[in-house]
Amino acid sequence: MSRLLPANHPGFAPVTVPTNQYQAPSGWRWNKLSDLARLESGHTPSRSRPDWWGGDVSWISLTEIRRLDGRWTEETRIKTNPEGIAHSAARILPRGTVCLSRTASVGFVTIMAKPMATSQDFANWVCSDELAPEFLMYALICSREHLRSLATGATHKTIYMPTLEQFRICAPPRPEQERIVRRLRDQLAVAESARLAAEAQLKEIQRLPERILATAFGDGERGT
Repeated sequence: MSRLLPANHPGFAPVTVPTNQYQAPSGWRWNKLSDLARLESGHTPSRSRPDWWGGDVSWISLTEIRRLDGRWTEETRIKTNPEGIAHSAARILPRGTVCLSRTASVGFVTIMAKPMATSQDFANWVCSDELAPEFLMYALICSREHLRSLATGATHKTIYMPTLEQFRICAPPRPEQERIVRRLRDQLAVAESARLAAEAQLKEIQRLPERILATAFGDGERGT
């Protein structure tokens, strides 16, 4: 049952499990995520077979997911090949598949820009026409801290498949999803520009003591 709290409440997560559903905004509705997207897992071809690695099939792994977070993945540094795929439970998934890291580094999200595979550390959703991949990516990122609270395990926290199968998503119709995605792209681009500018200013500030000292000692030399 949905909680009687508004969607703009600080605890609202657009992707969650049934016990944490908040009241949907007007025009939005809660759906079981697996009704809008096919859930797939990944796999790792045997590391003892170097001939199954280094091919042309991009393979998303935890080693790269922080770099890929929040963007479309065009290519990965680690690659497998058709032989590696054929001799493992790994599957090549289509462009637009949304990948969520669910083990150890929980909660990072990327979208496949072309067919590729992932390790078993990911939950992958192949979206139907009712769900825009970028909308799902941003919804998962928005829900990141909450989703991490669903991970269990003593050594490495993991969101297990039975929990993933229970995921619900709060979403409007597809045209509104795409409008939201366009707005988010613009706003996030502005935020990224501001971040880069702030980093550049911080670097200049960090150089100030060195420059002050250099000026002081330089002036001292000229005064002798």
